[in-house]
Amino acid sequence: MGKIDPILTEEEAAKFVGLGTSEFSEKASDLKIPGWKSGEFKQSILLKYFEPTERDGFDSHVIAVSNQKGGEGKTTISLYLAEALAENHKVLLIDWDPQANATQLFLKDDVPSVMDYLGYRGKKAKNIEPAIKTIGENFDLLPSTLELANLTTPYERDDFELLNEAILPLRSRYEYIIIDCPPSLGLILENALICADYILVPIQTRAFSLQGIRDLYETFQKIQRKANQRLKLLGAVLNQYEGQKALAGLAEGVKRYFPVFETVIQRREAIPQAQAKMSFLAKVDLATMKNFRELAAEVKSKIDVQKN
Repeated sequence: MGKIDPILTEEEAAKFVGLGTSEFSEKASDLKIPGWKSGEFKQSILLKYFEPTERDGFDSHVIAVSNQKGGEGKTTISLYLAEALAENHKVLLIDWDPQANATQLFLKDDVPSVMDYLGYRGKKAKNIEPAIKTIGENFDLLPSTLELANLTTPYERDDFELLNEAILPLRSRYEYIIIDCPPSLGLILENALICADYILVPIQTRAFSLQGIRDLYETFQKIQRKANQRLKLLGAVLNQYEGQKALAGLAEGVKRYFPVFETVIQRREAIPQAQAKMSFLAKVDLATMKNFRELAAEVKSKIDVQKN
């Protein structure tokens, strides 16, 4: 069963988020946080608006890997960043893309649809833990199916919070939760950004478009302002880099919207080879895996800086 969602008084809520009661009351009213009229606040709702001071049972770093354009390498970055982090940390990879590419790389059998657990369109939400599959040491996967494509139109206000509510009980079990987002804007992506702490943006250096970056940045700003003030920019990762191509102009264009990682992901044949073999990258090519270990180290350092 999922954890009980505590109901806090205004004084308890203010203490939970590290504010004085009057300051909290003013913010709750300005942001129209559910409960601001009654003076009773769900803990899960507060976590969407504030960085709590009490993090017991809420320890994971949730990273949404997102770019509205297709072909930017979101699944590749998600998979092998998660694999690299799992060498030293407990990691959950959420396949939040109806194309289910990450799922199909590891799971040959049919899996239950994540939609069966979310409580969408009047269905009863269910504990999502039974849907999680272990695919490696310290490495779990929440699989996806094509049915997730039906998550398109919000029927209730809470439909923007479906993923957040589903994974809240999991946040004490994993140090990192990576969300492989679909190549689109809309309800599926907004669900991911509302429950994420950070956003990481893969950009393929051979197919760069500033338009897609601008649209994603505007979505990020909207979510951060209206629904998830915890959401922070980790930055953009330049992907499938080939040494003869100049990065300066590309990086400068991206920096108008997102900070750019120093680590770039090289174009290597080992990546499609590992995916064709349905294998972990470390078992195919250690040199390519080293590239993702460098990315994981930089991700951790950026999170440490943002936390402090």
